[in-house]
Amino acid sequence: MTRSPKAKAAGSLLGRHETIGLYDSLLFIGKPDLSPYGFKRTRTVYQQELWPPKADYTTPNEAAVRSKADAVLAEGVTAAVPVMLDVEQYSVDVRLDPSHINPDISAVDANILKLEQIIGWFKDEAPTLKVGFYDVAPVTGLPVTGHQPANDTELTIWETANSHVIPFVTHVDALYPSLYTFYTDPAKWVAFAQRYISEAKRIGPGKPVRPFIWPQYHDVMRRPLAGTYIDYDYWMLQLTTIRDAGASGIIFWGGYQTQWDDAQDWWHATLDFIATM
Repeated sequence: MTRSPKAKAAGSLLGRHETIGLYDSLLFIGKPDLSPYGFKRTRTVYQQELWPPKADYTTPNEAAVRSKADAVLAEGVTAAVPVMLDVEQYSVDVRLDPSHINPDISAVDANILKLEQIIGWFKDEAPTLKVGFYDVAPVTGLPVTGHQPANDTELTIWETANSHVIPFVTHVDALYPSLYTFYTDPAKWVAFAQRYISEAKRIGPGKPVRPFIWPQYHDVMRRPLAGTYIDYDYWMLQLTTIRDAGASGIIFWGGYQTQWDDAQDWWHATLDFIATM
């Protein structure tokens, strides 16, 4: 019996040596099982899962966090499955002070304490799990101009903001920066990604760094580009850049309310990338 090209591809990928972990956090409708391609399971816990319905997010809710940790354990999640808490309510960026000079960081430190409470309750309830936060550290907002990350002053301020969260990073088991596509110029995206991965390693030495990527242009991009799929070459460049920058893994995210389509270029690029591992 002749196997289909898809089956051949899946079979050929089994048992290959992995140099970087690939993690499935995709939301596509009709998405197939990606484990034959080497993808590993993840569990993204979204903000609304950590509070009761219609709750005020101003204050973390210990009962809800502990209940969700129990529920995640009941799903069969183990230490081998990265758990990412997606709490976007609390900024930890000291650059929120517009002067950038002697900033009043009391509000930021209060937010850091809230995040520490959330992960502390979650890990206390589920001590076997490996838990981190999506896109908290390094802090977001490093501009890229002329294919280089910011200017020297902006870069120094950004690094200082990241140094402020180093004590917080000791509470997480891995770092999950967001490397979504805001740039149409691939060289700018490469500079952005390399800098974020390098900075994640600096503030979290020894901890896994697993960036989130999204095979569509971010929805903040101008129409009609927003939400469109990234082409083969650009997606392959993103995958190889993250690998070559020394990340421990890649979290594939996206596809909310979108039908899975394995004819898309990004998926073909992913398969070709996996074949090189």
